[in-house]
Formats: sequence, C-alpha cells, structure tokens
Amino acid sequence: MENKLISQLTTIAELYYMQGLTQQEISKRVHIHRSEISRLLKEARKLGLVQITVNSNVQSLNSLQDFLIKKFNLKDALVVPENTESLDLQMLGEFAAQYLSKKITNNSVIGVSWGRSLAHTIQSMPDQSQRRGITVVPLIGGPAGRLKNDYQSNKLVYILAERLNAKGESLNCPALVSSKALKSELTSNPNIQVVLNYWEDLDYALVGIGSNAITNLTQWKEFYKNSDFTNLLKKTNAVGDILSRPYTQDGKIIKSSKLNVIGLDLNSLKKVPNVVGIACGKNKVRSILGALNTGVLNVLITTDITALGIKSLCTSESQM
Repeated sequence: MENKLISQLTTIAELYYMQGLTQQEISKRVHIHRSEISRLLKEARKLGLVQITVNSNVQSLNSLQDFLIKKFNLKDALVVPENTESLDLQMLGEFAAQYLSKKITNNSVIGVSWGRSLAHTIQSMPDQSQRRGITVVPLIGGPAGRLKNDYQSNKLVYILAERLNAKGESLNCPALVSSKALKSELTSNPNIQVVLNYWEDLDYALVGIGSNAITNLTQWKEFYKNSDFTNLLKKTNAVGDILSRPYTQDGKIIKSSKLNVIGLDLNSLKKVPNVVGIACGKNKVRSILGALNTGVLNVLITTDITALGIKSLCTSESQM
C-alpha cells in the first residue's frame, strides 16, 4: 500500500480517535466528503492502524445498568465503559447515538435540549434516510450571550433532522429573558407557538444535564449573564439543571419568580413518554443523581465511572 494512503488514514484516525473531532469536522479540515471519512476510518481499523480495546467486564456494566434501572425506576439505562485516563465524550456520543438510532421510530416528535454530551451524540447519529414522518424541535431558546454554536439547541435540531430525514423547527428567542411580560410577549408569537404546540405531543426528549460545578466556566457565564440563574444556584442547594431549571440533589425542583425561562418546564417534561438524559463526568455525579431523583428521566446514558460515583453517593446516603 502506498505510503501516502497510510499517512492519510493515520491522520484521519488521529483526528477522530485521539483529538475527538467529529467526522464532519474532519471532512472540513482535510477537504474530503464526510461519507468518505467514514469509509477511511473503517479501512484504518481493518488494516490494524487503529486498535480499539473494549472493556470486557460486561457483567460489571450490566450490574450498574440494573442498579440504575431499579433504584430510579427507569425504563432503561446504558452504561458506557470509560477510559480512566480521559473523559471521552466522543465515545459516549457514539454509544448513545447507536442506542437512539434503534429506539426512535417513524412518525415521532423529538425534543432536543443543548450541551456538549448531547452535541457529540447527535453529531454521531448514523444517517437514517429511510425514516419517515419524524419532527424534531428545540426544548429551549438560545443563549443571550455567547455559547459555542455546535452546542445550541437550534443547531442540534438541524443536524438531527438531517440525519433522520425529518422536519426540523427552530425556536428563535432567548432561553432566559428579563421579565414575565417579555416572556409572554415572545411566546405569543405565532412562529414560536408552532414549537410550543409540538411540546404537547413529544414522544422523545433528549436532554443534557447541567452542573453547578461548571457554571464558573467562561462559556456558561456568557450563557447565563444578565439572568438570575447563577445567583439562584448560589442561594439554594441546587446541584444542577435540566433545560435551565435547577434542582437539589434530593430531586426538589427549585422555582423562582426571577427566573424567566423560555423552555419546557420539568413537570411537563415528566409527561413525555421517553426522556433520555445523556451526561457523564466526576463534576456531574451529584447533578445526575439529582436529575434522577426528580423523576424526570426514564432513560440515562452515562459512563461506568460516573455510574459508580452515583451508586457510591446512594450507598453513603443510605448509611446516614
């Protein structure tokens, strides 16, 4: 085989597996069509240029999945083996995408939130052009400040709709506004009402899980600037949020008259038949536990290390 081809395969494999770039991002960088990137990655694995080590301790993963399902009355759980040296959101996204691609059916209405784990999942979704009658909608408005475009709900809706041969709707308003009057004015707009009406008929909701441990990061400060969200987290025992709705570790949903969110509220989210939470990381163990305790989620996709952290917290609480 020509050295030029081997060099190309190695470069693409390094970008995908070591740097965590999506196939679309690699396509733009090396100027090769996305479908060709997928083929080249398969070729690299076939030739042994890429060797993937799989955690063979399936019994341990199954045990964690069973624990989560029984403890929190879930429909299902997917626990992904995690590289102990690094948190690979790309791998989590690939497992989650494969799981969802088998579950989502024709004529479904799918709601999408925002965040990094969810972005990796949706960007990893395989093309399913044979699907029919699916509609994808945002579950929350956009950021008033700066947030990486790839993580925003409207962008994720666009990508997922393209992969599922689906109709996509956008929600062109801020997630957080300054007053109830402004929220009322925006949500009465006919274009926004189209999306809000879909919220009544959701079959699936795909949500990320936020953590109060990461709100000091610049990108999240920008997202929540000029809102009462950060102050609310500091004044309460909030450990995390779903759709910018904070809650405590024991699952109590925190409400505030100063927090005006244009997004689906958590009590309405509970009514959706399939609410899939996708999140992992040591800094999110408490926030994921809180999310599970709210009763909002009925499917959780996370890593084994995160699941072990959740189980450890549950054991500690039971011994108190």
